Amino acid sequence: MMSPEVSRNTMFFCVPLRLAIWVSAIVTTLASLLYILNYATFVHLFRDFAGGFGNGGRIATAIGEYAGLFFGILGVGGTWYGRRDWIQSFYVGLYFRLLCFAVMYYFDIPLVAHCEDWVNNLRSATDTYGWNELMYHIAMHGDCESTRDRFFVLSLLTVFVHMYLVSATQRYLEYMGRLPKHLLRMPKDLTSGAFYSSSLGDRSALDGHRGMFEHHRVGEEPVGGAPYMV
Repeated sequence: MMSPEVSRNTMFFCVPLRLAIWVSAIVTTLASLLYILNYATFVHLFRDFAGGFGNGGRIATAIGEYAGLFFGILGVGGTWYGRRDWIQSFYVGLYFRLLCFAVMYYFDIPLVAHCEDWVNNLRSATDTYGWNELMYHIAMHGDCESTRDRFFVLSLLTVFVHMYLVSATQRYLEYMGRLPKHLLRMPKDLTSGAFYSSSLGDRSALDGHRGMFEHHRVGEEPVGGAPYMV
């Protein structure tokens, strides 16, 4: 059975945290780069994962992908060079992308949920959501149910993976913030100060005044009268 310490430092039960975060940052960077360089291919491959069935969803997806390129590069460099501040930025970027997913859902879920209206009640759908050529073609080809199922399953899976990656990145940041064991300062078993030692060869011991002036309460004269130079 895996120990709790090993479990905290792995993803998917066996992949080391640093390697998993590095790979996920590379995937995020490449996906965002594909979106910027070849939007048509990205839509064909990842629309069901990232959404974008309406104008609002497309804008949210675009913002998330452009941000993913920036934060993904920071994540790759941070894990490679061990830069905790870069990984912290990648961690913030993951939260930002989750926010973009939430905005995308706000615009896309009503469209996909009422996909059949683009055939059964076109005027009402147009008045409510505006003209949407993509949804019209999906409805005309009878792909509403399959599109809806793929969108909900794959996009929610993507969100859950992002949430898991957020948790793993947080654990990795905590691990990087620890002080190495060889630098730990163990608490020393020091005395309270109630006891002390002094040399038997000092002048006060030879003159017979040892113990007369070391400790006395504030405001009291030392034992033996007023202090004097020894």
